[in-house]
Amino acid sequence: MGNTTLAKSKPGNTINNDRSSLLTLKSHITSDPYNSLKYNSTTKTSVCSWIGVSCGQSNRVTELDLSDMGLSGTIPPEIGNLSFLVNLKMMNNLFHGPIPLSLFNGMPLLEIVWLTNNSLSGSLPTDMCGTRPYDGNNVGSRLKEFDVSYNNFSGEIPTSLEQCSMVEVLSLYKNGFVGNLPTGIGNMTRLQRLDLGFNNLT
Repeated sequence: MGNTTLAKSKPGNTINNDRSSLLTLKSHITSDPYNSLKYNSTTKTSVCSWIGVSCGQSNRVTELDLSDMGLSGTIPPEIGNLSFLVNLKMMNNLFHGPIPLSLFNGMPLLEIVWLTNNSLSGSLPTDMCGTRPYDGNNVGSRLKEFDVSYNNFSGEIPTSLEQCSMVEVLSLYKNGFVGNLPTGIGNMTRLQRLDLGFNNLT
C-alpha cells in the first residue's frame, strides 16, 4: 500500500470530508439486499470502523472495499474527495452509469481500481493518468491495477492511457470498446497482464 503521508490535504480536508463522501456514495446506492451498509451512517462510530472501510496512519480512508455485496446504484463524483484513497474495490455488484472524472482528478495516491463485473457504462476518461509520464505528484501516476472487465463501457480506448506508466494490470475484457489499440500501450514497460478480449477493437 502506498505511503499516504505524501498526500497534501486541502484546507478543511479531514476525516469528516471522507465521512461526507462515503455518505453521499451510500445515498446513491438504491439497493443493498444484504444490509451490508446498514450501520455505515451512525455518528457514534468512527468512519474507519465502517464496513468496507480501512484507514491508514493518517486516520484517513485509504481503502474502500464494497465487493460482492450485491449493491445497485451509481458512483457519485464526491467519491473523488477521498483524497487519501489507495485501493478502490467494488467488484461483483450492480453499479451502473459512468465512472466519474473525479475518480482520477482527486485521488493522487490511487493504486488499485477493481470495478469488475458491474453494469458500468460510458467511455473512459481521456486523461485518466494525466498528460505526462510518471511524476510523483501527477494525478493517476501511481495507478498499478485497473480492472473494469465485464461491464458495458464503450468508445475508444484513450491514447493517454500510455501515460499510466506504473500500471502492471490492465483489464478491459468483455466490454464494448471500439477502434484501434493505442500503440503507446506497448511502451508501458511495467505492464504484466493485458486483457482486451471480447471487445470490438480493430
